[in-house]
Amino acid sequence: MHKPDVIEGRTDASPNHPKVLLVDDHPVNLAALAELLRRDDVKLLCAQSGAEALELLLLHDVALALIDVQMPDMDGFELAELMRGVERAKQVPIIFVTAGSREERYRFRGYEAGAVDFLYKPIEPDVLKSKVNVFLAIDRQRRELTRLLTERTEAERRVRESEQRLQQSNERLEQRVAERTQKLVESQQRLRALALELNLAEQRERARLATEMHDHLQQTLVLGKLKLGGAKRLVVGQPSVEMMIYETEEIFGEALQYTRSLVAELSPPVLRDHGLAAGLTWLGEYMGKHDLAVTVELPQGQTLHLPEDQIALLFQSARELLMNAWKHAGTGEATVTMRHEGGQLLVQVSDEGAGFDLTATEESATGGLSSKFGLFSIRERMSAIGGSFEIESVPSKGTRGTLRLPLAETGEVGAKVQAEGVDKNLSSAVQAPAARIRVLLVDDHAMMRQGLRAMLEGYEDVEVVGEAADGREAVRLVEKLRPAIVVMDINMPTMNGIEATREIKAHYPNIAVIGLSVNAEHENRDAMAKAGAAMLLTKEAAVEQLYQTMQTVLLSRSSTSACPIR
Repeated sequence: MHKPDVIEGRTDASPNHPKVLLVDDHPVNLAALAELLRRDDVKLLCAQSGAEALELLLLHDVALALIDVQMPDMDGFELAELMRGVERAKQVPIIFVTAGSREERYRFRGYEAGAVDFLYKPIEPDVLKSKVNVFLAIDRQRRELTRLLTERTEAERRVRESEQRLQQSNERLEQRVAERTQKLVESQQRLRALALELNLAEQRERARLATEMHDHLQQTLVLGKLKLGGAKRLVVGQPSVEMMIYETEEIFGEALQYTRSLVAELSPPVLRDHGLAAGLTWLGEYMGKHDLAVTVELPQGQTLHLPEDQIALLFQSARELLMNAWKHAGTGEATVTMRHEGGQLLVQVSDEGAGFDLTATEESATGGLSSKFGLFSIRERMSAIGGSFEIESVPSKGTRGTLRLPLAETGEVGAKVQAEGVDKNLSSAVQAPAARIRVLLVDDHAMMRQGLRAMLEGYEDVEVVGEAADGREAVRLVEKLRPAIVVMDINMPTMNGIEATREIKAHYPNIAVIGLSVNAEHENRDAMAKAGAAMLLTKEAAVEQLYQTMQTVLLSRSSTSACPIR
């Protein structure tokens, strides 16, 4: 049998570098894939058959597998199904590489076998690298979370050992035991706060990754499509060039759709932008892709204000309960209900499916049904934010999980945790918000506005109070919202940014305007300066400099009446 190869980016590659498995029965194809993906921080494992691939999977932890579908003896689909039976390989993401059919049933079989994506030959190198980079980033996050969980388990083990030693102390050391017991209680409280922070860290990292993809990759793809649209007007009457542009646009469109799906799965923008109710509605629709029909029932005419961290944890818990319903209920239907009851917010996820024996959930906090369904994690998560979790289930009659959060304690969690002996700096989730800078975003491109919003809302002292698609709408919203800063695009329909800035400064001289433009040459700078803008940035520079520029403008405004464009 051919011996599988291990290709390293360099001879001294670290054993901790992520590993990517490449499977293709054609050595030439395998070598081409390896050459495209060769890099210093990745190990490549190469196999020319399903059997060789399984041999490697038994020996290595793999971050991603790229598998050719058409192979003799064992095709890619069969290999993927066998991988799901190997403990070490069952969670490995699989991208199928094929020159075969693009029919829906063909792809469905691949996804049913465990694929996360398809690549069709001939392979676009940039598309291949981009997709591989996404999964390598997710693998790095997973390994970091695993490390933190291991440290937490070790800390809990040390705590348990301390408790055993304390229990063995004699009466002459009673006072000392009491003192150590008090320290132990404080340590447990810190562990709970750290567990909460670990959970929030995952959500923030998801949001950060989603924001990075949204702000950079998607904006680039959109701009690429815009430029292709302009190119089409220049090549009218050249069929071959027009076809090439059309096919390239199709690729850009597929890439955009793919990144949108990834962004939504990592951290749904609707949850951040519109709150828990909108997030639950989106989640109900999203579960349709898993063939789970979800009915979402929300309170009418009520506005709910919760800290972002609490919204994220409630949403995460509801999603896990829905995934349980999808995997175990067997009915293909579930209901999500959110309501206010007795000073509490209740979020319930219910189904009328298979159900289970509740007594079995108490078998073990880490090894029984509680672990299988993730109930222990949900309970701990809710407890850490001052809430609770209840589960009701009867075999053959369904399951109902209820998340409870006292609304009266919203905004007081930080004081509560601190009073129990937890240092203020243990969890950024419980910090009181500082005064916020009210910002109005003005750009005729929705993607650019969304990118700016995502970036600015990452700062705790910034509040995006509104968006406008042209200068006239911006003038109207300034009068209504009275922001401290207007971030203004120059080139817009109806009324451009220069005219809008002039009108805003004429009526509201204390409102600062920061201009944005693809072209920040002196003509635009001079025009915006005459209109009264405090600064003009290129859109490229705004990603990194906008927040600091806002701080500089506000500081300058507080110390002088003039704020020149630099």
